[in-house]
Amino acid sequence: MFGIGLPELVMILFLGLLVLGPKRLPEVARMLGRFYGQLRRASDDFQRTIRQDLEAIERQEDVDRNKAVTDELRERFAGFDGVQTAIKERQSDG
Repeated sequence: MFGIGLPELVMILFLGLLVLGPKRLPEVARMLGRFYGQLRRASDDFQRTIRQDLEAIERQEDVDRNKAVTDELRERFAGFDGVQTAIKERQSDG
């Protein structure tokens, strides 16, 4: 937790007790705990949103890539339509 060991934590609590007094210390600790929880939730929401946006971008890139491949295949095999029609006509004549 922030690289704070037990001796440092004891010193911080002792100084907090001296500065704030025994009545205000629990109050301030609760307030800091709430603030930390809100900050943590906001951070999690932000990370989740970024992940979702990145996944949406990746999906769109996949769709674009697949469309490009499909268009290329259509162009390459466009000439085969005439061959297929000619084969069907010969088979029906035969």
